[in-house]
Amino acid sequence: MGPLPVFPLSEYYLFPGAAAPLHIFETRYRQMMDDLMDGPGRLVMAPQAVEPEMGTNGPVLPTIGTLAEVMQHEKMEGGRWLILLMALDRVAIEEVPSERLYRQVQAELLSEPKPASAEGMTLDLRLIEALRERASGTWDAPLEAPTGRLADVLLHALPLDLAHKGRAYHECDPIARAALALGWHNSMSLDAEDAGTS
Repeated sequence: MGPLPVFPLSEYYLFPGAAAPLHIFETRYRQMMDDLMDGPGRLVMAPQAVEPEMGTNGPVLPTIGTLAEVMQHEKMEGGRWLILLMALDRVAIEEVPSERLYRQVQAELLSEPKPASAEGMTLDLRLIEALRERASGTWDAPLEAPTGRLADVLLHALPLDLAHKGRAYHECDPIARAALALGWHNSMSLDAEDAGTS
């Protein structure tokens, strides 16, 4: 799909299934927002390294980003925007020439089928239970949510450092990503229990 606007942010990992508020103020991204409001309102968020390699168009973009859709928007005085993004899917991205101030990419959805094995079903139940723990028992899983999406929502809910977020974000195997999320969730839960009894 594409070309789509790309919005690189330094070490900002937007997991599919998450919502993210953003303040848009740079001239090129104000132009991007004006253009988006004339179309479907979709863009790609791309996590940028703190000191990225430089290319002909500026910092080299990563190979994986997040397809996101503008769910709410408010244009402020001076052309700034306050927006709320809904992260939809991981995408493989490749930069293409842009005639606009902002950069653009071609994007291809990275499919994550729901595992049919007993292992996948067990993982799903464990992920849902972990999410309910994080939401104090009030969270309900979307019907037929894929394992990878459940893992992403849990990863978004965990207070992870950037190194852990980056590792999980770039893990394209949904079962491996689920194992990471559950492992970190369980470790944090044990730490919290130990802190409560000490």
